[in-house]
Amino acid sequence: MKTNFSVIQRLASAALLGLAVSSQAMAAKDEAAAAKLPDAVRAGGKLNVTISLAYPPMEYNDAGSTDLKGFDIDLAKAIAERLGLAADFQNVDFPQLIPQVVTGRSDLIMTAFSDKVERQTQLDFIDYFQTGNVFYTATELKDSVKTEADLCGKTIAVATGTSWVTWAEDLSKTTCAADKQMNVIQIPTQAEHIMQIKQGRAQASIIGLEGLLDLMKQEPGKFYQIGAVGEINHYGIAFAKQNAQLRDAVLAALNGLKADGTYVEILDRYGLKEAGVEEFTVNGAKK
Repeated sequence: MKTNFSVIQRLASAALLGLAVSSQAMAAKDEAAAAKLPDAVRAGGKLNVTISLAYPPMEYNDAGSTDLKGFDIDLAKAIAERLGLAADFQNVDFPQLIPQVVTGRSDLIMTAFSDKVERQTQLDFIDYFQTGNVFYTATELKDSVKTEADLCGKTIAVATGTSWVTWAEDLSKTTCAADKQMNVIQIPTQAEHIMQIKQGRAQASIIGLEGLLDLMKQEPGKFYQIGAVGEINHYGIAFAKQNAQLRDAVLAALNGLKADGTYVEILDRYGLKEAGVEEFTVNGAKK
């Protein structure tokens, strides 16, 4: 599995709550894929996509703008277009992603959301992007923080409700002494994690590799990676279990986008070509 990423998009502003943005379906409709849609979705004319800002280069908006950008945004729009729908985005805090979908307020989650076995009890996933976890911090700490072991007894700011929380806690248990565990604190956004580090309240954070490379690109010399990439995994488009018909329609649209090169073109647009998958799989996570 490849783990090298090149990311070229700009760092996002802090999370913008309550955002709803629509795009008009413009690309050629995939009639075979659209035929798989549930009648209610087809009649509504929209694909309701839940996201959680901000995580460049996957989903973000520039400071002072409500225009959504990022790989997930562009791919979601392309999927909707192939299904003859308009993509409508609802931004929520990360812990609200699953409730948003299982209660039927949204059709799917598409926001750098990891396929996990424990999440498969409520959701079905289409795995579409490969990633991995990394610790990072400010270069001012480079002399004292060189490896994961140097984070023992330190405070780690991690995105609320994400799989990074358990990854950090598990690594702490296997790396650190019982009386010197990492202090993992949950804070919503990357911008807030960076602020915690700059203010000395945290000594590191965790991010997907694609996000760290983007950050290092936009703020050269200010941040660095600690240790190796861990827990290689896949981001998945997530659906409520009872929504298998929509899942299959989206899968068909994705396969069409891959076959005609659109999927790779969108990856390449954000410097993420090596993060693409050879095949879209349903519920690919096994642990």
